[in-house]
Amino acid sequence: MIRQARPEDRAALQRLYEVANPGAPVHVIASRIEEILESPHHFLLLHETEGRVDGTLFVTLCLDPMFGTLPFAVAENVALDAGESGEEVRLKLFAEAENIAREHRSTKLMLFAKEVKVLRNDLS
Repeated sequence: MIRQARPEDRAALQRLYEVANPGAPVHVIASRIEEILESPHHFLLLHETEGRVDGTLFVTLCLDPMFGTLPFAVAENVALDAGESGEEVRLKLFAEAENIAREHRSTKLMLFAKEVKVLRNDLS
């Protein structure tokens, strides 16, 4: 199941980000999660399997000066702790990011990852 993160998910997000970014000074704050949840332009997605948070992806809708009032979307900070089902969780999170981009008529969806930067055009 995919849903938006809530402040009470802080510890699960902290764990996921620490696993994905060993040695980084990760500091997840509940009030920041609340701020993201209340924003119409930011989506902190969580994937749950049997009640356990095992993946996250952050999606931002950005102002685009090129196409009138249409935004573009950025997906980043993917973090997984899903064992053998990790690829399935990743694909579900990316599919939800694409759904959000389409729902908001984004001109493109860009994915930023540690090792790969992918540009996805033509969301129509």
